[in-house]
Amino acid sequence: MQYFEPVETTAFVLRPADPDATVDCGFAPDAVAVSPEGEAVWGALSFTGAPVTGVRYWVAPERRGKRLASAMLRAASPVIFDAGATRLEARPPVRDQAAIRAAMGAGLRPDGGVSRGAAWDGTEALTLGLLPGDGTGPAPRVLPDLPGGTLSDGVIALRPLVPGDFASHLRHRSSPDVYAGAALPLPPSAAEAREVCEWRAAVDWLRGRSALMAIDDGEGYQGTIGLYDVARIVGTGMIGYDLRAAVRGRGYATRAVNLVRRWAFREVGLDRVWAGTDLHNTASQAVLRRAGFRLEGVERGGLPTLAGRRRDTLVWAVLSSD
Repeated sequence: MQYFEPVETTAFVLRPADPDATVDCGFAPDAVAVSPEGEAVWGALSFTGAPVTGVRYWVAPERRGKRLASAMLRAASPVIFDAGATRLEARPPVRDQAAIRAAMGAGLRPDGGVSRGAAWDGTEALTLGLLPGDGTGPAPRVLPDLPGGTLSDGVIALRPLVPGDFASHLRHRSSPDVYAGAALPLPPSAAEAREVCEWRAAVDWLRGRSALMAIDDGEGYQGTIGLYDVARIVGTGMIGYDLRAAVRGRGYATRAVNLVRRWAFREVGLDRVWAGTDLHNTASQAVLRRAGFRLEGVERGGLPTLAGRRRDTLVWAVLSSD
C-alpha cells in the first residue's frame, strides 16, 4: 500500500514494509511494526481494497500477549481513513480468539456475523468492522468477560466452555433427559458439540449473543448454564441450565442460577432475567423458586415439538429490584 505513512508510538514504529525484506508472517505485508531501535520486526499488517479496506495482522511469537496487534491496528486506522477508506474490516478465523480480541481491542466491532471460508486461512471467519467515527477502542461489549475468568461461590465455579469439554459436553447433551428439555428436543451431532466447545460459544459471547458456561465442582464439567437473548435496550435476558444426572440433588443448579443472576444484574447491567420451564418439570421450577424467581404465567405454545405441535411453558422472572 503506497500511501501508508510511518507512525511512531512510544512502544514501536509502524512503517512501510521493505519489499525486499522477508517477514515470516504468511502474507506480503504493507506495514511492519519494529522496535524503537528499528532493528527487530515485531508485527506486520497488510491492506486490501477500497473504500472498504480489509486488514490482516500478525505478531511475532515472542511479542504475543502484549496487545501489540491492537496497538498496530489503532496506529494504522487513522492513516487508512485519511487515505479515503470508509470502513476498516478484519476477518480473523473464528478459532483464533486472540486475533478476534485484538481486533476488538482496537475498536473493530463484530458486526458482520460468521462467514464460511472467509478467513485469511480459508476457514470460517468472524467479520469485524471499524468506521471513521467509532473511535480507537476497545469495542463495546454487551457481555463482558467473567471477573477473573470464573464465577464461584466456593462450591461450584462457572467458566467458559473450552475445547477440552467436548467429550463431556457431547455425552451430557446426548442424554435424553437433557435434550428433552431443550428448545428443540434433539441431541447435538458430534460436529455441533465440538463446534460449540472449540469456538462457537466463545464467539457468541464476544458478539453479545449468549454467555454459555460450564458448571464445574472441582471434578470437571457437570453441566451448563447460559445467559441468552440479551437485550440491553430493554434490560432483559433469559437463563437456561442443565445438569448431569449424577450430580442432581446437590444444589448445583440453584447455585449456578444465583451466580448468573448476580452477574447479569451487576456486570451485564440487566434489570430482568427470565426463564422458561416445561409445565411438568417440577425440579427446574423448584430451582427457580429457590433462586428468587417468581412465576409470571403460562406462555402458550412457547416451544416446538418434534410432532409439529407447540407446547406450553411456564414463564419465571426475577428483577434487579426484587
